[in-house]
Amino acid sequence: MAVKLRGALLGAGNIALRGHAPQWMGDARLRDEVEMVAVADLSPPNLEAIRALCPGIRTYACAEDLMAQERLDFCDICTPPSSHLELVELAAGKGLHLFCEKPLSHTLSAALRIGQAVRRAGVIFQPCHQYHYSPQWLMVKGLLPRIGRIYLAEYRVQRLAANEGNPHWDPRWRTDPDLSGGGILVDHGAHIFYQLRSVLGEPRTVQATVRTLFHRGYEVEDTAFVTLDAIGVVAQVSLTWAARQREIYFRFVGEQGELVGTETGIRVQAAATEEFTLPGGMSANSSHSEWYAPLMLEFTERVRRGDRSQGPLDEALYVTRVISRAYESGRQGCTLPLENGDGVEGPAATAGTVADEAGVEPEARIEVLSSVASERRSARERAFRAGAYVLLIGTAVWTFRDVRWSALTSTLGAAAPLWIAFAAGMNLLALVFQAARWLALVRPLSRAATLPESFKAMMVGYTVSMIVPARGGELARAHFLGRRTGLSRTTVLGSIVLDHLVNATGLLAGLAVLPFFVGIPDWMRSGGWIALALVLLGITAVAALRPIQRDGGPAPSEALPARRIGVLLTKLQHGLTGARQPKALGVSFAASLVSWVLEVPVVVWALWAVGLHLPIPAAFLILASVNLALMFPVAPPANLGTVELGATLALLQFGVPKEQALAFALTYHLLQVVPIAALGMFFAGKDGLGTTFRRAPA
Repeated sequence: MAVKLRGALLGAGNIALRGHAPQWMGDARLRDEVEMVAVADLSPPNLEAIRALCPGIRTYACAEDLMAQERLDFCDICTPPSSHLELVELAAGKGLHLFCEKPLSHTLSAALRIGQAVRRAGVIFQPCHQYHYSPQWLMVKGLLPRIGRIYLAEYRVQRLAANEGNPHWDPRWRTDPDLSGGGILVDHGAHIFYQLRSVLGEPRTVQATVRTLFHRGYEVEDTAFVTLDAIGVVAQVSLTWAARQREIYFRFVGEQGELVGTETGIRVQAAATEEFTLPGGMSANSSHSEWYAPLMLEFTERVRRGDRSQGPLDEALYVTRVISRAYESGRQGCTLPLENGDGVEGPAATAGTVADEAGVEPEARIEVLSSVASERRSARERAFRAGAYVLLIGTAVWTFRDVRWSALTSTLGAAAPLWIAFAAGMNLLALVFQAARWLALVRPLSRAATLPESFKAMMVGYTVSMIVPARGGELARAHFLGRRTGLSRTTVLGSIVLDHLVNATGLLAGLAVLPFFVGIPDWMRSGGWIALALVLLGITAVAALRPIQRDGGPAPSEALPARRIGVLLTKLQHGLTGARQPKALGVSFAASLVSWVLEVPVVVWALWAVGLHLPIPAAFLILASVNLALMFPVAPPANLGTVELGATLALLQFGVPKEQALAFALTYHLLQVVPIAALGMFFAGKDGLGTTFRRAPA
């Protein structure tokens, strides 16, 4: 017997667990041909599930590590379309053959790059076009010659909603265009287009209407009508996730009769009328695992023969081109030629949108309205921020106006390095609990989130905030974790907003008990009330936030900018899921309290480092003062000035000289900034921060 081919699964989500793996492991013919030796997936629960299905398989958290350590013949890509390009280029670059889920990618440009990578590497590529091997479709193809030359075809697919994705990753990825590339046109249309091509050939033109009719919470279309026009034959394809019952209907009309198919049977009216029953129907489930086995056998036979024919790859590229042209046709409202469509991207600004009645193009309306809104918002923000900076600078100048700089440098020079090291180490431990605080709010969104990844994301975000103002590092934090979990950046930002509120709640809890141990200055009482008002405002906003439209009912037509805002709000609200889960909030708040407690010895040891020995309640007061200053709506890079101002003002309450107070503030600030910057740059460099920005979905 020939040596078995060694394969690896890239992705262990629903399609791998229910479609691919059961055939690789369960089909006797495939077991003789193939050994699946490894699997890579972001989610630990998914890896556990695949281990139960494939005993002995080795598991990895990322595909790069898997391919670096395993000896393979091929990879089976079972991930969403947006990840295909990266995985194909990685595997093809190592000379590995590819079995890849449909569609080829989420944009035509990415699909074309996949084609180039496959051809350049000379590897065998097999798209998962398993509907070719559906028993029902094989029956249809066998019966079609009875009706003669076909000149009209109809194909209708009705579903109630999009299938949910894996619960341990992102259940809504099929309705996120950044991950899927589109809605039902991508998810089910891909199969119909290659089936029709196999019996009708390629069309000359494509015309489509693409809308979101029912599921207004979707970011993609739930309905598409596509007309494919070839020489002498027209095919009409109707696809919807907005039906009231699952149904499939198809009809082929030829010069000598017609063939009509439904969910359960086929009727041929030609020289005679015949009816055929379809056992089990065609919509019993969405995985159709048994249809994969013959396709997988075809792939393994091609690998054995060294068959590098481009037919399967060309078919996959054709499907992506048809989908891309259909979206473009829907956007322009006209019929388009199938050819010359290589520069067209996916479903940008098509689902559920229409042009203004006055004839203004949607893109123009977005640009004009967004520009006006941005200018007004920017003017207000600039004025507000300028006023805040003036206030901060004025307060700092007044506070430090009579500092003796020689005494300051002398105090800094005499600082004890050992206590600084202890404080820096304890601060890192506190940061671990801060990452745990955030993780408790992210885990309801994705089981792929882990404490190490949350910690790394926080370090990267804090590091970027040392360079850019206004806490811009939170965007990097969202990018980093989005890359590791598959969540959109906006969704992760929602969890960050909630994380800040939990953190502020912990601070306010400490402020509430602080007066029992130490006197509180009047300026700090005022700051505490302002902080409380801001937190209550944030909590109110989180509690009130709802999607613009809810799934489950139709909604009136929306202008495109409003819909775009609705999409962002839907993602943001998804990021706030933890706010509706008491357990997640409880764990997060507990982690927050622990982190605040750990911050106290950081302050104490930093005080000792510059020769200050104050009572423990003073450390609490300093910690509260610094963090109240950080809530000030300025947020300069690295919080420069705000930390020093808060710490110095607190120490002045205890009669500490300004020079020694400022020496403590600088020491306290640096022992936090330096380790965080070192770790952040290390993690960003290892992961590739620029790559992170490109890959993370919005």
